Amino acid sequence: MKHLLFVLCMLLVFSYQSFAQWQKVDVITSPYVYSALFDGDDYFVGGDSLYISRDRGSTWQSSTLNGQTIEITALFKYDNKIFAGTYGSGVFVSINNGVSWQSYNSGLSSYALYAEKFVSSGDTIFYATDAGGVYYLPNSTNHWQSYNQNLPSNIAWTINDLVVTNNNLIASAGGSGYYYLRPKGSPEWIEKRIQTPQGIYTTPNAFLSTGDIVFSGSRFGIYRSLDEGNTFDSVGISAMDMSVVSFARDKNRIYAGYTRSSGNDFFVWYSDDFGDSWNIFDHQFQFLLHLYIYDNKIWAGTNDGLWYKELETTSIEPIKQPNTFNLFQNYPNPFNPATKISWQSAKSGWQTLIVYDILGNEIAMLVNEERPAGNYEIEFNSTDLASGIYLYRLQIDNYTATKKMILLK
Repeated sequence: MKHLLFVLCMLLVFSYQSFAQWQKVDVITSPYVYSALFDGDDYFVGGDSLYISRDRGSTWQSSTLNGQTIEITALFKYDNKIFAGTYGSGVFVSINNGVSWQSYNSGLSSYALYAEKFVSSGDTIFYATDAGGVYYLPNSTNHWQSYNQNLPSNIAWTINDLVVTNNNLIASAGGSGYYYLRPKGSPEWIEKRIQTPQGIYTTPNAFLSTGDIVFSGSRFGIYRSLDEGNTFDSVGISAMDMSVVSFARDKNRIYAGYTRSSGNDFFVWYSDDFGDSWNIFDHQFQFLLHLYIYDNKIWAGTNDGLWYKELETTSIEPIKQPNTFNLFQNYPNPFNPATKISWQSAKSGWQTLIVYDILGNEIAMLVNEERPAGNYEIEFNSTDLASGIYLYRLQIDNYTATKKMILLK
């Protein structure tokens, strides 16, 4: 049965493949692409060195970090700083958009010089490492501090992925079948497990957070949490002998990238209903490391360089009518100057969506009208507002939800 499912999937993939093809960025000569950062017209790609484009990928130049040719395994931008994490030399920071770099390793142990990922929550940056656990950096300082309280060094300091929800920080580590959750303000991590329908404990390879909803991927398929990572349930795609290694989000569409440990190819699946159902998107013959969405393209960092494929907006299937109410976390967050707010309504009714400042003063009424059941998205532009914390509140009949967003200028 397993082989039959695989053959059926392959037939679906190759029938779809005829509509579009992947393109390789040939000027990026690094065999492995570990990281990427897309920021307006500027693209930064990390491989055996740093590759930079200033014209949305039309031309590229190879660069180094202070003359060092070293693998760039994590890239991240916060405010006016670009963080580059390396494999062996720690963190470098640029305050002039990648023209020059300085070492940023104060407070890091020698085991923390192997970068995996950066994330931010409010004015704090978190740094996940391959051997030193998790560190954090308050925005007003340049000294990293350990965030490893009660995180077992023998199994949990090799971080696979790190994500932020509305109220939690979630880390996957090692291969022991555990992940770790730390509520904001908590002094300790909480040890958690994801159990497959067959009763096997599985270690996440990758996460994707929308604020409330968290997706987790492992060699046993895709799992979804509706409570910010406290519990996970299987939502499919576990028939093939492959592992989920990366997620990417494009508005209401979630992409999941699978790769085969015994082969040299990857599959991409997608969901338009936040994980209730999944469809095959494409198949490509490289070993996948990461997926990204930018400029109406899906990008893949692989063991054979950087690839991309144009996304056809006309090919997106209609989104199913939702059967629940939900207000999603704005994206991006933090933002400047614009962000998008999405929600879903299970029935028709009068809808209001209002933005408030932290004191409760109304800033903008984005929606105030009768609408049918469905999925919605609207852009909020903060051009005339100051940096700070803002709230947005959705009301549909008796359903009310409020979320926080952060404007950083």
